[in-house]
Amino acid sequence: MFSHISLQLNYFLVKHKLKFYSGEWATFAYILVTTVFLVLNFSKLTSPVFFIGIRVGLVFLILSLAYVSDIKKEWGFLPTLRQFLPFFFLAYWYSETYNFAGYLFSNKDVFFSHADQRLFGGQPSLLFSAYLPNSWFSELMYFGYFSYYLIAFGVPYQFWRKHKEESNRAVFVVLCAFYLYYLIYIILPVAGPQFFFNGLSSQVPTGYIFSDLIHYIQFYGEKPTGAFPSSHVGISTVVLVLTYKKARGIFWRILLLFVVLSFSTVYIKAHYLVDVLAGFISGIIFYYITNWLYNTFSHHFVEDQSDIISVT
Repeated sequence: MFSHISLQLNYFLVKHKLKFYSGEWATFAYILVTTVFLVLNFSKLTSPVFFIGIRVGLVFLILSLAYVSDIKKEWGFLPTLRQFLPFFFLAYWYSETYNFAGYLFSNKDVFFSHADQRLFGGQPSLLFSAYLPNSWFSELMYFGYFSYYLIAFGVPYQFWRKHKEESNRAVFVVLCAFYLYYLIYIILPVAGPQFFFNGLSSQVPTGYIFSDLIHYIQFYGEKPTGAFPSSHVGISTVVLVLTYKKARGIFWRILLLFVVLSFSTVYIKAHYLVDVLAGFISGIIFYYITNWLYNTFSHHFVEDQSDIISVT
């Protein structure tokens, strides 16, 4: 069945000579890698057919949009939709990591909580909010944590609007970094302090608007996995390096947000301090890896709507 689908897909691509945006190629790569994981662990997983179906459906959607873009070039919204559609699936891909985690290594919270204890003489994720329980400071930390979404999604969109010449790079680098972190979470499950520590010690002082908003997001979107390394810090570091090199004005506007965000991940007990340090280091490494991948394969990417090759 899979070989038949592959042949049909190859025939479709060759016949219509479709080209794809950088974000679409990054998503194809993640789908391919995780599909291999699904096939290798098919008998161990619950509802593997569902997970494969999601991937087939998304590939079909991307191919359909590419085909429509080719025959409806006057539809100016399609390039933006195609480039940023993968971002809307990131929450789902993250939730999947919880279903896939544990097949290679068991939960490692004990190791990382002990690492914090040895390195810092205590548990920073428990002590930070206890030392500064003020509602105004708690609200500042929750806002910092929320600013992750402004950095991770807002900055690539700003590139798309204001820095067209580097927008493909920005989308590709950020999406690839997300996917690399998700692969780590599948391999190395760590729940984080908010799940590992129980009782009053795991609670965070209440703020105002942003504390309620983050609690809502965590209730519906957070899973007991994906703590190491911190993707909040890692993705923000990737964006920080990207903007420093390609859009210095944006860099200075998000630098303070990055600092507050880094502190907030420990304050609200989403991460151990070692997760934050690992997020910063891995973010720098991932930027250079993904930037190299972009430089290597960018000639395959659609640059704008006029670059889409006509159907033959």
